[in-house]
Amino acid sequence: MFMGARNKRADEQLLTKPATIFGNLIADVQRARRSVDAEFYIFASDRTGRAFAELLGRKSRQGVHVRLLVDGFGSRGLASSIRRKLRDDGVELCLFSGAGNCRNHRKMAIIDGTVAYVGGVNIADRYTVGNRLGVWHDAELRFEGHDTAMLSQIFEYDYAMANGRRASIDVVDDGRMGVYWTECGGGGAMERLFTDVVRGAERELIITTPYFIPTPRSFSLMHEAVMRGVEVRVIVPEYSDVWAIDDVMHHHIAHAMSVGIDVAVCRHSFLHAKMAIVDRRRVVVGSANLDARSFNVNREIMVSTYHRGVCADAVLFVDRLMRLSTPPTSRELRCRLPNFVVRMLEPLL
Repeated sequence: MFMGARNKRADEQLLTKPATIFGNLIADVQRARRSVDAEFYIFASDRTGRAFAELLGRKSRQGVHVRLLVDGFGSRGLASSIRRKLRDDGVELCLFSGAGNCRNHRKMAIIDGTVAYVGGVNIADRYTVGNRLGVWHDAELRFEGHDTAMLSQIFEYDYAMANGRRASIDVVDDGRMGVYWTECGGGGAMERLFTDVVRGAERELIITTPYFIPTPRSFSLMHEAVMRGVEVRVIVPEYSDVWAIDDVMHHHIAHAMSVGIDVAVCRHSFLHAKMAIVDRRRVVVGSANLDARSFNVNREIMVSTYHRGVCADAVLFVDRLMRLSTPPTSRELRCRLPNFVVRMLEPLL
């Protein structure tokens, strides 16, 4: 599903350093006077999670209307003591429990209906201090103005559905900022967005993704772009945070390299940003990975913008990643799993 902005372009910033992302988000929540609506896939029980929960509780005690929606699978480790404290403080906490294999993978926040965040960042220490995979790299779009109403509509829909109430969204499209979102089962919005992104590239397409498991159609689109002379580069992490994914990714990295797609591996850190840069003039950023789960199963959200400052910052972010990256090694071009096993695993990862 697609929503276009109705009003004047918002003030937009691309935040790519954890200290800046969390610093801005915390400052905006601290300034909240009316409402805080937040939605995350992972809300951890570590120091970052507890501190953010305390902030939300404090704002609620001050009279701010605070609602928090987290995914029941991604946030299954959220301690009962934190849940209880949030509710005691008046925070309206809701856990999304999708049918079957569906997960609410969206990450976004709307403060006072005037400031919004959307991207790949969850609430957890791994974004601020790293973990066994090293420092985490991610991207978050912060914007202000009337365009935040689109995210507010999506949050209202998600919150109502998670609470067992029927809901709908009025879709508006006038070609400004684009917000692309999916319900459980995909619905094709992410595949259509990816098609638009790849076919819109004339010279250069840069993709950052933590999980490079493209669907057959998305792979064909990238191959077609290479064939018409577009430089296609995909940046991936050295290791995944999901043990079963590495071998499957190696299969796709080797296939991509064989048809002229340039793959760079970010070393000694974990690349979690889900972003595409088209000809350095358009940026798409949000929660969706380049895999079948994001395209066909989960609830996801992506935002497309032509904002010059965002595009410039996205290029700087990629330049920083490339200084940490090298081409795939022979090990990373070798998959130990038979092809039929890879195909069986892909829809589950």
